[in-house]
Amino acid sequence: MRFLRATWQRTPYVPLILFAVVFAGVVLSSEAKSVLAHPLTGFAQQVITGTLLLALFGYQWVLFFKRVTKDNRDARKVLGRHRWVGAAATLLFALHAVRFGHVWMSTLSVVVFLIALTGVLNREVLRYRSNAIYLIWLVTHIGLSAALVPLVAVHIWVALAYQ
Repeated sequence: MRFLRATWQRTPYVPLILFAVVFAGVVLSSEAKSVLAHPLTGFAQQVITGTLLLALFGYQWVLFFKRVTKDNRDARKVLGRHRWVGAAATLLFALHAVRFGHVWMSTLSVVVFLIALTGVLNREVLRYRSNAIYLIWLVTHIGLSAALVPLVAVHIWVALAYQ
């Protein structure tokens, strides 16, 4: 318990992400949104939260491009924002998602959950002893993020085409 408390004090975004993943999982699996008032589940709300999600997911790629271009200015600040924006995106996803649906929608939800969970298991939380393990984590986290891009594109196309 002391380890968890120390970790959460050092990385306060971790409990927020874990809460958001559990909350989204419960909302999606129980279809809890179907019993909410219409303004909370209407098309306009989906467009607003979806647009915000798209902006947050887009911002997450800033860290990747800073790494690729070897731009180390404000690296700590960008990494800190990346973590908090990831936590906010996970929480917003919990509010945006309606239910597990078709296979590709379930895949999209699972990929978002896996991105959030791999994000939580970062170097600051799990002090990797080996650089190889860190590289496996990094490739997994970025690979899942890259897989999310076409899934989101198809989701937007289908959601707007059928409304």
